[in-house]
Amino acid sequence: MKKGLVILLMLAALNLWATVGFVVNSGSETLSRIDFETGDVEEVFCVLGSMPNRVGLTGEFAYVVNSGDNSVQKIDINTGNTITNIYIENSSNPYDIIIDEDHVYVTGGMINKVYKIDIETDEVVSSITVGGNPAGMAILDGKLYVGNSDYGTGYSNCSVSVIDLFTFNVEATIPTEVNPQFLAAINGNIHVSCGGDWSTIFGKICIIDPVSNTVTNTLEIGGVTSNFALMSNNIVYVADGLGSSLYAYDASTFEIIYDNSNPFTPGGTMVTSNNENLFVLGGEWGQNFTVKIYDINENLLNEYTVGVYATDIKIVSESVSVNDEHLVKPDHNLTNYPNPFNPSTMISFSVTQNSDFVNLEIYNIKGQKVKDLSPSLCHPEFIEGRGENNYSINWNGTDENNQLVSSGVYVFKLIVNGNYVASKKCMLLK
Repeated sequence: MKKGLVILLMLAALNLWATVGFVVNSGSETLSRIDFETGDVEEVFCVLGSMPNRVGLTGEFAYVVNSGDNSVQKIDINTGNTITNIYIENSSNPYDIIIDEDHVYVTGGMINKVYKIDIETDEVVSSITVGGNPAGMAILDGKLYVGNSDYGTGYSNCSVSVIDLFTFNVEATIPTEVNPQFLAAINGNIHVSCGGDWSTIFGKICIIDPVSNTVTNTLEIGGVTSNFALMSNNIVYVADGLGSSLYAYDASTFEIIYDNSNPFTPGGTMVTSNNENLFVLGGEWGQNFTVKIYDINENLLNEYTVGVYATDIKIVSESVSVNDEHLVKPDHNLTNYPNPFNPSTMISFSVTQNSDFVNLEIYNIKGQKVKDLSPSLCHPEFIEGRGENNYSINWNGTDENNQLVSSGVYVFKLIVNGNYVASKKCMLLK
């Protein structure tokens, strides 16, 4: 029996081959990258802007919504380099993001708009007014469905706006239960997670028929329902806004499997899936969050630590294009010695001669910046024949206030001409 279980777990793990996850850490304002095949976690894959919220992925880029900056940060998913920041609109407080072919769509939670961004030009090309405080979105058959939470007026007019993507006009408005925060297109219907008011009104799932534009089923889940993850057995898992539970129901029959009175625990605030594996993001405010992976039979396969107060997780299959096969990605010979170290370590790296701005930043395991090592402290030595400068810098294990940091794992990231190009972990042992 034990041998059979081991074989099943090994088969489940194979489904993670070439799967990469990206986690938005709102508290530490970083993007973490998890390679589920190797188990490697890069807690500070990219430094984000102010109040990062949601992320959307293509095969090449991650688009992170920075609510505090009113912008979308476009990031290379192979290097972690920021390509550009796409400005939305003053006081728009962008919230959710969804990608469809040549365009990115973003909700402006404070000014009741949806924005259309051209992927090629990285510019906002259109916007449209929807209901109050728009949040999550879903796309089905050329229509964009937008959940209008309307929290600004006490959830008095909650609804889903239906936008024709060809004309980019609102063609219908569908009343829903309280606080429609998350939407998903599942089995030809639109599933709407209405989280309630976090107090006396509990979470419900509304099923919208896209033909009649009406709510045909309402599932009394309870709790504070969050987003959806569909598995290959047609079971939909629903995260919990409080992070204490997971809920589930059958996508065909709408039979409730786990509700607030009988939840699946431990839970999480966000979920996603690759059909055979369920990824659950959860944690406590002010602490590092975790990503737990379950197989289709709800067996826990693994657990990974990411940054502080994570708000979103998305996964993508890692692939190599024809051009990528011939692309040499420099590692800049980033290293340190000794490692582990106490009390100091020498960090060395190489950059090309035309690198005008070189810097090094130290982060703790929570993704918080510990120290910015000034370029003026670096000692370059030009390497003849290679067109490179070799740098070295000593870190004495102190923070910006010259206070000794505690024992643990730290990450140093190399920044060249404003882009993050390499990183490496080190360990301080006392």
